[in-house]
Amino acid sequence: MSGVIYIEFTRPKGKALPLLSYIIRAVENTKYSHVRLRWTNSMGVEIVYEASGTNVKFLGPLAQEDVKVNVIHSYPIELDKKQYKELVKLCLENAGISYGYEQLIGIALVKLFNLKRNPFARGRKSQVCSEIVGRFLQEIVNVGHELDLDIAGPKDIQYILDNLFK
Repeated sequence: MSGVIYIEFTRPKGKALPLLSYIIRAVENTKYSHVRLRWTNSMGVEIVYEASGTNVKFLGPLAQEDVKVNVIHSYPIELDKKQYKELVKLCLENAGISYGYEQLIGIALVKLFNLKRNPFARGRKSQVCSEIVGRFLQEIVNVGHELDLDIAGPKDIQYILDNLFK
């Protein structure tokens, strides 16, 4: 199987008070607060892969109906058969890892106070959305190696993609 993977930048839709989304958008100075992967698998099922809530997870079509989002930007990445297999392997290996709330605080501190490293980085023990998408870009698409995934936010991922699609 090969195909197109979409990297989507989103924000919540219809949520009463998306406080975390507001904070991320303010710190990043963007219209989005989240980045995720979306594709249609070999069985024709649309899948979203993301770090949100409590962990890194897959969302099938029914779960996607419950989690409404506004897609602000979407970038199509064409994968060959080998890359697609690597994507699935990467996603399966990381599914279920805890969401990195502490790391998210560290990313905000890095951006607000111009720190060199994230004081709350935990490596692969926890993940945030920009980290899992950044890992996909680095390990499978072979771009974005200049990113330090412990401090990268969604805006940093978009910068890589904007340069890729020039």
